[in-house]
Amino acid sequence: MNKYIMIILLGLIVTGCSSTVQVKHEGTTKSGMLEEVPKWFVEKKGNKGVFGKKDKFYLYGVGVATSPDLQLAMEKATMIAKADLADVMHGEMNKNANLYIQEVGAEGAKMVNSQAESTIVNLIKQTKVQGYEQWEVALSITSNNEYRVYMGLQLPLGELNKLQKLVKAEINKNINMENGDIAIENLSKIATE
Repeated sequence: MNKYIMIILLGLIVTGCSSTVQVKHEGTTKSGMLEEVPKWFVEKKGNKGVFGKKDKFYLYGVGVATSPDLQLAMEKATMIAKADLADVMHGEMNKNANLYIQEVGAEGAKMVNSQAESTIVNLIKQTKVQGYEQWEVALSITSNNEYRVYMGLQLPLGELNKLQKLVKAEINKNINMENGDIAIENLSKIATE
């Protein structure tokens, strides 16, 4: 009888301990740089693949944010991870390069001044990011006593395919509505002539 009571008590203690998450204080170097970050955050690897390799049936996005409020830090990190997913899905890169060359001075003693500028813009247009799942999260407390949240999201490619079909259907619906409006407008013009 005492064995059963001890097992029940031990089970309650283990269950009670497993309902919380330990948040550790971050270690930083003298310059204020972090000493460590989660490996999954840097490598964007899910643990659902075979032999610990990145699963090819998911897109991965990560984000990190800080806030004195834990919920706000989680929401900010989630939004950044969603933007990372949107970039993978529909990000567009544009580059603008400018070169300016000027020749100055008198004949025989001319100098050439040149200036080059290159700008790269990563544009993410309106993108639906739905059906994602949280696959990793890590918490720590900064030296400023704020929560730092590392968030990892994954989007099953099946969900991405569903989203793309929904977007195409919505575009076709809008095109058909516009074509219908144009057809009605043309019929109205013909009827009044």
